[in-house]
Amino acid sequence: MIRRLWPAALLALITVCIFAAAPAISLGNLNLGVTLLCYLAIAQAWNVLGGYSGQVSLGAAAFVSTGAYTTALLLIHTGIAWPLALAGAGASAALLAALLAVPLLRLHGDYFAVGTLAISIAIQALISNWQWAGGASGLTLPISAVPSGAKLFQIAVLIAAIAMAVILYVRQSAFGLRLAAIRDNEPAAAGLGVWVTGHRLAVLLISSAVTGFAGAVIAFQFLVVSPDQVASLSWSLNALLMSIVGGAGTVMGPVLGVFIVYYGLTYALQDQQTLSQVLEGVLLVVIVRFAPQGVWPLLCTGPRRLLRMSRRPETGPGVPAAADTAALAEVESADLV
Repeated sequence: MIRRLWPAALLALITVCIFAAAPAISLGNLNLGVTLLCYLAIAQAWNVLGGYSGQVSLGAAAFVSTGAYTTALLLIHTGIAWPLALAGAGASAALLAALLAVPLLRLHGDYFAVGTLAISIAIQALISNWQWAGGASGLTLPISAVPSGAKLFQIAVLIAAIAMAVILYVRQSAFGLRLAAIRDNEPAAAGLGVWVTGHRLAVLLISSAVTGFAGAVIAFQFLVVSPDQVASLSWSLNALLMSIVGGAGTVMGPVLGVFIVYYGLTYALQDQQTLSQVLEGVLLVVIVRFAPQGVWPLLCTGPRRLLRMSRRPETGPGVPAAADTAALAEVESADLV
């Protein structure tokens, strides 16, 4: 029980501390923090879909843009308060996912990825030609109705905490075990009584809603939403890249991936965008080739494996000791966070 509860308690403690510290943070760091937290929410939303259920998606941009445009349209055309617009962003993204689930859930593997990519491109083309939504020029949110500064940072903290809570629940629940079974062997999972379609639909709705919430925060931050900004395929590619680099199917992997990809490459090399993009591509190739499970699992198991091997007793050339073999097996089967 303690093992299952301490991650949630730690997440709650960290969330409260960061939330309370917001007023003391400078404006520039608040803006950077909002961006990092939005990327974290999007990456974890991708992680629960691609890392835990095996549905590799290239459709994050569709749900980011849905959340952002829903927020903008509600604030401009209805004048409702921003909390209702934020809720509407998550609901509209989940509704879009429910509508698209009919064709998407018939697809598997690479076909699912291509299908989600096609949807992202179609959504971008749609809003570019939708004059009520501003067309290619986009929409400008009313500044007086939009949270900013420390309040916006606190909203981003809550959205990122929701994404982390979803991942923790999936990792520790029977629902997550069923998702893992579907990811590893869908026919076998169905044969054991797992409702494959229902679980795939549920995780698609959850992932889409979290991404829609992040899209609303992005709209608050940008103040201007346009197809080139919020519907860009870079959102989909970054979500995939951050999760894979950090470690898809783990809790902490996307957190590390966000800092490596965005803070370490995009933000640090913002004056050299071409170099940044080249390094991102090189990093992805290196990770896939030398650390296919991601950086976080490598950091967790690498030092322990080296330590175990350095303590290997001499049992003859090429023959590991039974105790050492058992230790290595324990490392290989470690439950990575």
